[in-house]
Amino acid sequence: MNREAFVKAFQKQLASQFSVGYQSWWSEFLFHYSDILNIISILNSGKLYSRTKALELGLMQNDNADDDVIEHTGISAKEYVRFYFGALTPTQYHNEGFKSKNNIQRNAHCPVPIFLLFDFVNILSREESCFSSGNIASSGADIYSNIEDLDKLEFEYIYHRESLYGVSNPSHITYCRHSEVLIPTELNIYDCLEYVIVRSEAEKQTLLHYLTVDTKHKLEQKIRVYTNGLFYADRFYIENVELTDDRFIISFSKSTNDKFDFDFKITNYDTNLSYIKEVSQVSLESKTVTFKIKPEFVAENISLQIKIDGHLAYEHHFGRDGTYIL
Repeated sequence: MNREAFVKAFQKQLASQFSVGYQSWWSEFLFHYSDILNIISILNSGKLYSRTKALELGLMQNDNADDDVIEHTGISAKEYVRFYFGALTPTQYHNEGFKSKNNIQRNAHCPVPIFLLFDFVNILSREESCFSSGNIASSGADIYSNIEDLDKLEFEYIYHRESLYGVSNPSHITYCRHSEVLIPTELNIYDCLEYVIVRSEAEKQTLLHYLTVDTKHKLEQKIRVYTNGLFYADRFYIENVELTDDRFIISFSKSTNDKFDFDFKITNYDTNLSYIKEVSQVSLESKTVTFKIKPEFVAENISLQIKIDGHLAYEHHFGRDGTYIL
């Protein structure tokens, strides 16, 4: 049996083993997530690079990895493009969403996470692909290149997302949840990318704002808004932004008592003038915020950019030049 045939048979077996819940469709994909600025760079370039290569090329716009984890990750692992077998990993739990400055530890912060879902069979059928038994930052992680060694992986733990309370081996389950697939150096994404998944319409608008026209056409019908089985969504994010006559109505996923700095930048494209409204150290007491536009900036052809603690949270060009194809 050749490599592709083995992977297809293994995927079918995996789908049969996990036939309920979001694990029932996880077996169709391999998962890569990062902050929106990194994803924009990946999608526009058409390439996904190893950590070493991305840093070398200056393409990592937001280094959202835990400094302690990176320090303990062997140099060889940094030479690979990395994918998870499933979403909702422990690392994602600690990184995902906007965290107040005093809650960010060891640089672990991914304010606006976006998932790239890749074809399971396509990636694993490649002769150069390999995979790990668990967290490759652990000294005892096994790395396999023989495709038949997929049978050695403990998918009952890799896909395990229930509570660890009361289980006999919590550290081993956590280790397995971080099992990865590795591709050396770089990957051309558009022959194996299935979906780009965002948490909200607002974050979809933001992503599209920064994509080239060519990239948008490549991604037609592939950008989806979906959270179940992919995002924890336990920290606030922007769900929707509506432009009315003289104000923006901004809807958030939830309120929060944590304090943040908000910067609202308005640009009028008829006059090419901008202004920034800064609001420092405020909490979101309500899920809906109304932002009134200065009278001289009221127009249909305007854009709004929102940064939270200096991180891009939203941007969209409203009006005649602001339409998008997806």
